[in-house]
Amino acid sequence: MVENGVERFVEIGPGKVLSGLVKRTARGANIDNVDTVEDLKKFKELVSA
Repeated sequence: MVENGVERFVEIGPGKVLSGLVKRTARGANIDNVDTVEDLKKFKELVSA
């Protein structure tokens, strides 16, 4: 995915296993976690700005 220009990864759901894998394989990538409704609201504000 990084080779194709993906710079932001979003993990939806409990835990951060996938985010950890991305951190190790795609250093410098933007990683967001959405665990709760509040997280979703914050993420929506972040991408809408």
